[in-house]
Amino acid sequence: MNCPVCDESRFAHLLAVSGRALTRCQGCGCVALDALPAPADCAATERSADPEPEPGAVSRHAARYMDALRRRGFRSGSLLVAAAAEARAGLEIFLDRTKADGYRAEFVDLSTASANPAPAGFDAAIMLHQLQTQPAPGQLLRGTRAALRRGAPLLLTVPRLDLSSFTRQRTEWRTGNRWYFDESTIQLLLLRHGFHEVLVRKPAAACMIVTAVREEPPGRPKCSIMVAAFNENRTFGVLMDALLKKAIPGVDREIIVIESNSTDGTRELAKQYQGHPEIKLVLQDRPRGKGNAIREGFQHATGDIVLIQDADLEYDLDDYDALLAPILSNRALFVLGTRHAGDWKMRTFARQRVLSAGLNLGHALFTGLINVLFRQNMTDPFTMFKVFRRDCLFGLEFQCNRFDFDHELVIKLVRKGYRPLEVPVNYRSRSFWEGKKVRLFRDPLTWIWVDLKLRFTRVLPKRL
Repeated sequence: MNCPVCDESRFAHLLAVSGRALTRCQGCGCVALDALPAPADCAATERSADPEPEPGAVSRHAARYMDALRRRGFRSGSLLVAAAAEARAGLEIFLDRTKADGYRAEFVDLSTASANPAPAGFDAAIMLHQLQTQPAPGQLLRGTRAALRRGAPLLLTVPRLDLSSFTRQRTEWRTGNRWYFDESTIQLLLLRHGFHEVLVRKPAAACMIVTAVREEPPGRPKCSIMVAAFNENRTFGVLMDALLKKAIPGVDREIIVIESNSTDGTRELAKQYQGHPEIKLVLQDRPRGKGNAIREGFQHATGDIVLIQDADLEYDLDDYDALLAPILSNRALFVLGTRHAGDWKMRTFARQRVLSAGLNLGHALFTGLINVLFRQNMTDPFTMFKVFRRDCLFGLEFQCNRFDFDHELVIKLVRKGYRPLEVPVNYRSRSFWEGKKVRLFRDPLTWIWVDLKLRFTRVLPKRL
């Protein structure tokens, strides 16, 4: 058995459910029910399932699904309803509702070899509780994608796995299910099979409503490396020369340099790279902060992976391979390069020992605050090395301009449902004598404000 998300063949046993082994992929974390139950267990499980919903409830769900598709761009045309033959009876009310709204809907069982819908013949697709029942969910997604025109939206529903509140009588543990996904693994699966701009909604504790858009995937992965530069004339040239020499096997790249009108000659150095085929140079009229520069860089990124790189020499470019590996193998959406390596004292300034101790303590306190507020277990949320699929940014809006952006970016990705994978990296902290730009009394106040504000405010806008 191979994982449909990352192709990993190693699964760890978790527990048994009605005679079936519940296992977790050692790569991405996707969960499988990998053995057929005994007939008696089948009957017991089916009896524990939810009764058939009332017609009014089905109609309300249909209205919600169609409204979600309209928000993703489906205004008129043909709707593909992907459903197995035995599931069609329960969807007749949904079909009647779509016809009443003026849409042309057609049932297609894409799990069979005989299914042959017209290529790019549909303007939207909907798949209700079908994906988790398939031996090969990717095959169903590929068939759905082939039937959709470019830019057409897809809506699917799948049960949401929550092992922390697991009980043997939970209705989502049905005999027909084979796979269970969370917010990250369902997005990884969709990205792998030609969909993007993935949004996951959780209207109920045990269900996810997922929407995405059909795209043309690139032939090779591409990484957008974001370099924000301001008053870094001593290190900028050295970094850029090393960055251009750094090869990433199997990956195309673009280096986006955002220069914020430095006063020490950094802008003149940056202009020397203007016109380089791998470099996009963005010249800001004035400095507004690192966060503002990275936000502007996002607008120019075209890669499917984003990597943030400072213009100093605190981090080791040789760590790129380890940081990108989980994303390139479809095992993670969001990676942080943790600087600790087993020791919380990651800053050691020879001329400012008391200051370095204070910064280390402050780092521990702010890390603890974020972990408590957002139920995480991160060791280094403020690392510069943040690597993620660009699709993770879809629907998010950012406001922070300075180093509070490090907090905002991590928190909003976590709130959207992405649990970061931390990879150890090499790090040599520079002191304030060497150019560190954090303001000791002003910046921490903005960090506290951002942490508390984002704990209680909406992350995704209502229009999505």
